[in-house]
Amino acid sequence: MPAIPEIPEIPENPPAAALSLAAAAAVVPGSGELARRLLTALVCAAVEPGLPGVLLFDLPPELTTPVTEVFARLVGGAAGTPEDADEGARAVSLTTLGAATRDEDLWIRPRLARGPDGISFTLVPGPLTESPPGPSLVVVPDLARLSVSGMRAVVQLLGADVATVEHSGLRHRWQPRARWLAVCRAEDTERVSPHLLDRFPVRLSVAGLRTLPGPGTLPGADSTGDNFTGPLGPLPDAWRAALGPQAHRPPPALAEDLAPRVLELLGPDTGHRRALALARIARALARLDGATEVTAARADEAARLIGLPSAPLPSGASAPAPGSGLVPPEPPRPGDRPRRAPRRTDRGPDGQRRIPAGRPVLAPEPAESIGPGPAPEAGAPATAATPYPEDEAAPSAESASLRTPWPRASGPASARGPVIGVRRSHDLRDLAFVRTAMEAAKYQAVRGNPERLAIAPGDLRGYARAPEPERLLALVLDHTCRGDWRWREALEPFLQWAYVGRASAHVVEIGGRDAVSELRAESFAARSVLDPRITAALVRPPGRATPLAHGLDQAAQALRRAFQHHRAGLVEAWLVVVTDGRGNVPLDASRRGRPADGPVGRGGVEDALAVAARIGGMDRTRLHSIVVDPLCRPYAELPHLLADALGGSVIEGRITTEAVSDDGW
Repeated sequence: MPAIPEIPEIPENPPAAALSLAAAAAVVPGSGELARRLLTALVCAAVEPGLPGVLLFDLPPELTTPVTEVFARLVGGAAGTPEDADEGARAVSLTTLGAATRDEDLWIRPRLARGPDGISFTLVPGPLTESPPGPSLVVVPDLARLSVSGMRAVVQLLGADVATVEHSGLRHRWQPRARWLAVCRAEDTERVSPHLLDRFPVRLSVAGLRTLPGPGTLPGADSTGDNFTGPLGPLPDAWRAALGPQAHRPPPALAEDLAPRVLELLGPDTGHRRALALARIARALARLDGATEVTAARADEAARLIGLPSAPLPSGASAPAPGSGLVPPEPPRPGDRPRRAPRRTDRGPDGQRRIPAGRPVLAPEPAESIGPGPAPEAGAPATAATPYPEDEAAPSAESASLRTPWPRASGPASARGPVIGVRRSHDLRDLAFVRTAMEAAKYQAVRGNPERLAIAPGDLRGYARAPEPERLLALVLDHTCRGDWRWREALEPFLQWAYVGRASAHVVEIGGRDAVSELRAESFAARSVLDPRITAALVRPPGRATPLAHGLDQAAQALRRAFQHHRAGLVEAWLVVVTDGRGNVPLDASRRGRPADGPVGRGGVEDALAVAARIGGMDRTRLHSIVVDPLCRPYAELPHLLADALGGSVIEGRITTEAVSDDGW
């Protein structure tokens, strides 16, 4: 067993401005600056009631579970649960929200009860509605892929004083007290609504965090449970005292220079949610120190904690104590302003960035050689990223509405799909009434009441249904781009994904030789990729015309129907377009079924890009788009333009010089 490293001692009466900084460094030596900041942010969210949500950017997936356990122990300790690490984590109610989360899973919960008149069925508040006896924690492993129901729950509950829900005849009113922990990649923030991101007051980039300080153990823990510890290291005594339920003392007073300093750090055009979040983080740091006043220096300490660049302190303000465990701000360069970075919307028609008037242009930096760079030193602090990456994200399509489309059916996934038989049921969901009555009628003679049909729990029978596919593979095959290359290698990973995930398929064929009309695309839906029609579509010979715009329009309609009217609700969909982008049939000509009156020119290409832009504005949290480029010359840029409009990426088709059979395989 490795030796437990010694923990630095904290003076008994340290200065008020330096206590939280020294405590932030009281973690396992060598764990890294980022781990210390993460522990400090989680403690602030647990101790401050005004910080109910924590959003971590670029957290590795393998670290989500241990960080969740740490936060659960901190939340449990603040609510007065047992200080033992395992007992404190088990005492916190955990709820996980993902891409498949529905309203029925959040707001209501069915309950069966046995009474004098038989079995009764009632609806009770769900996991987000009911108030558990202990603290609760809601975890979102991927905020960019959260379902519409989950997004609506975040907006409705996070930071709200009172919440009201009406669902399936149940009306409930309560005070949300749950803590939220969400994870999101910085590059996916353009897919998430800024209104949803602003609901999380504590936001921290942990892109440089690869492993936790300890190898899965709890340094400093003992059998008595006196040390409330976690994978990020032990908590100092001052923090444990602030987290305890006995620490319900009046909050620190706000100094007069706090509000101007917060607005100066964030900029004059910031929203009120960010200003309140920064001020509450500063108040949480003051709580951990036991201070009685929140000064402007606390705002700078909070800005450094979340990675926000800070401006020089105004004259007369007290600076933080030296020896800080947090990353100090770099001196501003000429022309830099201490405010949010501008959005990347100031581009000209040629795509180049415009320089705002009155802003000096900096000289270019020295050239750097291409190749592997030097390895970072051990223990070197990670580069502090901005806590608001959506300000620097490229402009994207309008975010999807938070209104859930009207479904064809409701209920759990097991209660949907075609009926394939009858099985014994242990609840009242999806009952087969006729078969249940027939089963109960067998025993009426021995149950003593021939005038009334008595149904026992063993008589219940329910329908056995085939599962509805929750994934979709949409293939758009341009037969006219097939030449001296084989597209089987490029499509094989997607077909294998659809087969393993039991996904349904929708195939759109463009430019086939046997098409009914060469000006129109043809499509069909298959329950799985084992449908023989898909095999026939992959080997169909090419024709003359390429109605690319009409094929993309049919794919868009199929995706829209699947997302809005699919009974099971799609969790994930892939759109794979195999084309060289050279569409020579305009969309209007395909709809009319006759050639255009005049020259076509770039009409077909422009129509295809316009339809692709509409597809790119769909639910990008669940839709992934890929364009397979056959690397045809000329016009090699058309597949990349199509991928940009779809909001997807491009993969290269494998060019082969071998002899190709007549069927293209």
